[in-house]
Amino acid sequence: MTTLEIKFLVYEKWGSITAAARELHCSRSQLSYCIAKRRHSHELRSRLAAALDMRVEELFG
Repeated sequence: MTTLEIKFLVYEKWGSITAAARELHCSRSQLSYCIAKRRHSHELRSRLAAALDMRVEELFG
């Protein structure tokens, strides 16, 4: 998925990056970097994928 598609899913589920970060127990910037694929935190990617009922491979290919 593209960064924009992932952001859309996050906004659809939580309404904001900040709310999603709170739910995923990370900072807003950590989540933003993860979504933008600039930092590769396997743990955060796994939590995000699980929260969106997807596999890591589906989100980040």
